[in-house]
Amino acid sequence: MLPIIDFADFRTGDTECRLRVARDIGRALSQIGFFYVRGHGIAETTMQRARAAAEGFFAQPVAEKRKVRRQAGRYRGYIPPIPFVTENAAAGRPPILYEAFLAGADVAPDDAIVATTKGLIAPTPWPGKPAGFRSGITAYWDAVDGLARDLLGAFALSLDGPEDALLTHFKQPLTNLSLLHYPARPKANAETDGAADDAAAHYDTNAVTIVMPGVVGGLEVKRRDGRWFDAEPLPDCFIVNIGNMMECWSGGKYRSTMHRVHPPLGVDRFSIAHFAVPDYETVVRPLPGHAEEAGRRAAIAAGPELAAFVARFDDAPRE
Repeated sequence: MLPIIDFADFRTGDTECRLRVARDIGRALSQIGFFYVRGHGIAETTMQRARAAAEGFFAQPVAEKRKVRRQAGRYRGYIPPIPFVTENAAAGRPPILYEAFLAGADVAPDDAIVATTKGLIAPTPWPGKPAGFRSGITAYWDAVDGLARDLLGAFALSLDGPEDALLTHFKQPLTNLSLLHYPARPKANAETDGAADDAAAHYDTNAVTIVMPGVVGGLEVKRRDGRWFDAEPLPDCFIVNIGNMMECWSGGKYRSTMHRVHPPLGVDRFSIAHFAVPDYETVVRPLPGHAEEAGRRAAIAAGPELAAFVARFDDAPRE
């Protein structure tokens, strides 16, 4: 099982308590790069509203969802079902499909940041249905974004830096919220499905990911010995992992860990993931005192890194 971090003492405790929690987090990040977090301070009602909003949106007819389809080059809006990893089809196995709705911090259409970030920050095309969707997702965004900033402070302390060492790069961040739906796969696929290919595995490219899983599992994490294990949903817990940017900031002390989504057959899977990404112009380099290890990436340009990721949606086949 992943380590479980009680974050309550970091949020409300004294300096000694906060440092203890930071050290516990640092230990988890150096060992596996994933952990559960409880005591996060996000109300269950806020989480329930967000879950209901997401499931209600994806339950709508395709034509309704396509009204808010994302535009090329912009990382906001609806993404129709696409293969999670196309290599699965080439391997002779049915691909794992998902659809998504991507949201972010509110910004005016004429805000200069839209042009500066080449559309990576842009207005979210909020749907008119279901009722309460925007308010439910916005309330969750505000809460989980605050948690992400607190975690970034804890990460910095765990690396013996000032608490704002990372937050200085999150003034107008490229952070986004992804509502994810993996449609149920027919149980008839069981004979050809097998275990998920390593081709379906990936590293997150961002700094930190906070996942509110649904009741259905399917997230698998790769251990250092090469074996995979399930990161099952736990009550009142988020699943947190770091991406390549946090690994780079730590000089390789903390490791971005390979993981994959392989939902059970015959059931729909939902999750909501918050991806913390620094400002567009940020070039991520090891923090002072944390020189990069040989063979690790010495620098990551945040804007181009996210732009390259978004481009794969532009390249995906369109109906």
